[in-house]
Amino acid sequence: MASKHTTLRLRKIVQGKNPREYFDPAEMAELEAGLRAAGGVIQPIIVRQIPGTDQYEIVAGERRWRAAWNVFGGDYDMPVVICDLTDTQAEALAVIENYYRANPSPAEEALVAKRHVMRHKGDKLEAAASLGWKPEFLERRLALLTCTPAVLNALTRRSIQLGHAELLAGVPPDKQDSVLAGVIEHKVTVAVLKTQLGRFVRRLTDAIFDTSQCVHCQHNSARQSGLFDESLGEGFCQHPSHYDELTLAAVQAKADGLKDQYPIVRIVKASDGFTPLVVAEGGALGVGADQYRACQGCASFGCAVSALPGSQGDVTISLCFDAECNSQKVAAWVKAQREASQTSGAGKSAGKEGGGNHGNATSASTKQGRVKAVTKVTNQTPQRVQDHRVAQWRKWLARDLMAQPERNKRVLVAIARSDMTGNVKTIEFGQAVRKVAGGAALMSRDFNTALADSEAVALDKIERLVLAVAASATFGLHLTDLVALLNHMGLDERRHFKWDKAFLELFTLSELDALADEVGLRAAMGASYKLARTKKKGEFIDALLKVPGFTYEGLVPAVMCYPRPSPMVSEPSHSDADADADADSEAEQALPDDVPDEAQDAADVQQAHAGEPALVS
Repeated sequence: MASKHTTLRLRKIVQGKNPREYFDPAEMAELEAGLRAAGGVIQPIIVRQIPGTDQYEIVAGERRWRAAWNVFGGDYDMPVVICDLTDTQAEALAVIENYYRANPSPAEEALVAKRHVMRHKGDKLEAAASLGWKPEFLERRLALLTCTPAVLNALTRRSIQLGHAELLAGVPPDKQDSVLAGVIEHKVTVAVLKTQLGRFVRRLTDAIFDTSQCVHCQHNSARQSGLFDESLGEGFCQHPSHYDELTLAAVQAKADGLKDQYPIVRIVKASDGFTPLVVAEGGALGVGADQYRACQGCASFGCAVSALPGSQGDVTISLCFDAECNSQKVAAWVKAQREASQTSGAGKSAGKEGGGNHGNATSASTKQGRVKAVTKVTNQTPQRVQDHRVAQWRKWLARDLMAQPERNKRVLVAIARSDMTGNVKTIEFGQAVRKVAGGAALMSRDFNTALADSEAVALDKIERLVLAVAASATFGLHLTDLVALLNHMGLDERRHFKWDKAFLELFTLSELDALADEVGLRAAMGASYKLARTKKKGEFIDALLKVPGFTYEGLVPAVMCYPRPSPMVSEPSHSDADADADADSEAEQALPDDVPDEAQDAADVQQAHAGEPALVS
């Protein structure tokens, strides 16, 4: 680096790329006074020539140049050292010269550090060496760049101290400027600011999310603790809103993981004002063992996942989300217990009058049975199961209508007489036509063409297609009419219902518990049930469908039974079911392969539910 000492008129010297942006007026006044006293500038400034001109730019010494201009004017001969420097060398020399004279602000040094790291292609060791800094000092200055421009400017102008900026570096950028304004307005000290910021941080040890992502985050207080003199210490997140977002995401993930277990999974927030309503077998608010098992299969049964401060991620299970229904169940159980107790007391009195203990023994053994007898176990069938069973009822009814020609014709007359022919579903009837008459028969929907095509269909096939008209109408009947036809036909669910994985997949794990209790699967499995219940839902279902010695055939869960007009109506016997098996098999040949899915029937089901009593499940 070649250099020479000489003088230059001040007017030939211009400002260079000085890292210093702020010149303290008081310090400048002191410097000007010193120049007057000394009669001029004693220490030369460093300049380099601007290529192609007779001018020179300042590399180091702008404060002296400014002061000399103010005191002596543009014709003053300024002592200079002219150096041949690159841009990088010039900026580094300016930083070093300033550092050992009147230090530039840490904010100005931070911007220089950033430029030098970029010039050295990200190599921080080389950048630090070029500035004459230790690598640790470079890192400390780079860490200040998380401050907003307003904070850096306030630091440069000495409106705040370095400690203020170090604390603000961990605050979310959208909050820094408002905090800065308060610090300047109220002259908040570093110690007070530290205390105030500490009230809003979140402890990482309390986090329910994976904090490995926080290790290198600029809002992790550990980062500031390792770099700055002023920090909040280690183990804190200084970005509370982001912490809360991650917490809520973790709560949502936990809730999603419980959806296979409970019909309702609710995330509870502070704004909800939520009070959990626990449902249990016993206790002051108990509903009894039988009803509790039924409640587990209810659409209003579930759990709550807390998003409340201090309990985020906590799960409260066995909750009822229908307060009115729950109060009725509790009241019914209390009444049943009271009545059973009164009956038991009367039995004891009778036993004493008879002079023996037989009456007491009888009362004790039958008390629980009497409580069960006077309580009616009910629940609310989940909508998805309601939709499935209605779709199955339609298919089962269509099969029975195809298998019973005489009754089919009478049903068809009733449909026509009731102006319900519009319920004949074109898709299902079209599938029946293709099965019975062949793929090319009766394809046209034009009436004249259909008339001509029908003449080409064999008479026996026409008979089957007439039966398919009434069978196809079952897929369009409103729910009340569908139930009426089910009862009219006396359909036996045992001839149609099949235990399979698709059916059990409709239920959550709590609902499967209730179902297993109802049909005796839990009792049949014994101790293996508890082990199977700990596995994934799919594996649990497989275990339920493979219980050795358990009779599945002919066993229909209550949820799949249609409502009868009277509980006294007896179900068809197994011999009746066997007698109809052959006819049922024949009927299936003229029906669609697939049951219409829930989406196809959803509108009809919802319309049918409007203003009608819920089906008994």
